[in-house]
Amino acid sequence: MIENNPSENTPWHKQFWPWFLISLPGSIIIASLATVYVAFKGADDLISDNYYRDGLAINQVIEQDRAASALSLAADVRFDLESGEIFVLLTGDSSGRELQISLLHPFEKDLDKTIFLKHLEDGRYRADLEFRPAGRYYVRLTPRPDADWRLNGDIEFDKVQELRLESL
Repeated sequence: MIENNPSENTPWHKQFWPWFLISLPGSIIIASLATVYVAFKGADDLISDNYYRDGLAINQVIEQDRAASALSLAADVRFDLESGEIFVLLTGDSSGRELQISLLHPFEKDLDKTIFLKHLEDGRYRADLEFRPAGRYYVRLTPRPDADWRLNGDIEFDKVQELRLESL
């Protein structure tokens, strides 16, 4: 007497082994697509596409640093993270214009922020901090509307909330 094997009578799409064999390359394709998505979404913004333009801008940057030195500029910057304010005391020949402070994240361009400071009196400036920075940031202080000088520094917000920017 011949016994019937139930797997011989069922269609292929209702059996275990074809789906198991299809799932192996299928899972690799899904993992590959996920890897491509993560690679493009989390790409670093460190690489410049226009080297020539960046090379020309170096001369302007050097002139801004020299102008800050010629004016003997220095700034004490304090970030009050509790109240969400920035205070700047600028010393040197500053002419009382509004200032712009740029917080530049080392890796993520999306986290860069530019904040405009209002002149109060005697080299004192203030602005509202609309986000709570964490980690390391590069700090750049320039006048508005013409950035004819600049002061640079960096800060680790997890450790300190004050820094001194001095001309080179």
